[in-house]
Amino acid sequence: MREILKLSITLTIVGLVSAALLTGVNNITAPIIADRQEAEYREALELYFPEVVSFENQRLEDDYFDLIFDSSDRLIGVMATIEQQGYDGTITYNLALDGEGKVVGMLIISHTETPGIGDVITTADFQEQFIGKSLKDPLLPGEDVDIVTGATISTSAMITSIRRVVSVVAESFLGHETGAVDITAVPDGIYQGSAPGLSGPILVEVEVSGGVVTRIDVLDHDETPTYFIESYPLIPELIIAEQSFDVDTKTGATLSAKGIVEAVQAALAAALEANGGGE
Repeated sequence: MREILKLSITLTIVGLVSAALLTGVNNITAPIIADRQEAEYREALELYFPEVVSFENQRLEDDYFDLIFDSSDRLIGVMATIEQQGYDGTITYNLALDGEGKVVGMLIISHTETPGIGDVITTADFQEQFIGKSLKDPLLPGEDVDIVTGATISTSAMITSIRRVVSVVAESFLGHETGAVDITAVPDGIYQGSAPGLSGPILVEVEVSGGVVTRIDVLDHDETPTYFIESYPLIPELIIAEQSFDVDTKTGATLSAKGIVEAVQAALAAALEANGGGE
């Protein structure tokens, strides 16, 4: 009994000492790591935005954005700080976009992706394919960006995240419109349109009667069925109920939901254009 008690006390002391040592090491290294990351961030800011004089912090939900200004207080770009779930854990990265919403740089801050496989996201070859891309580009795997074989989850996660961030920056900070359409001006008829989803184009058919959208059917898509079912038919029902494109797309399959909305907009925009702008 005495030996067991002695062993328990010894293990407790060892545990307390180990915890104290780890805490001490963390207290020493954490500020060093933070200072290094801040230095790298400022270096990246100056690299991507040579004219930077000041920046303003903004937060949208879980994302952080620095609005970059020059000496004339002109907005010359946005630097986003994003956390995205990868294959082995969270990927934290910076994405820099210029004043036109084009990607000018990317910096992976931290990740736990598999060495030699998932860490391909840190390579120049992977990152450079996003340079110059904007809201006008689909950013779809196999169309204008590529998934890396063997690192499908890691690279797909980054492509999805970057596409979302490009859209958020363009719409929230740079004043880019995403094709507002006056539904009431659309002539009666049945129209088709498509827009990028998560995995590829989403094709929809839209019926309009009396200036009201009465039916929306998804004709074709490449989305993952288990996720897509969270957006369809919910999003068409919301558009029809509200007769608006300003509907909540946070369904658990956000990019699929946005794809449906944008495909419907594209169909009706094309209808208006074919009718001389609705005049």
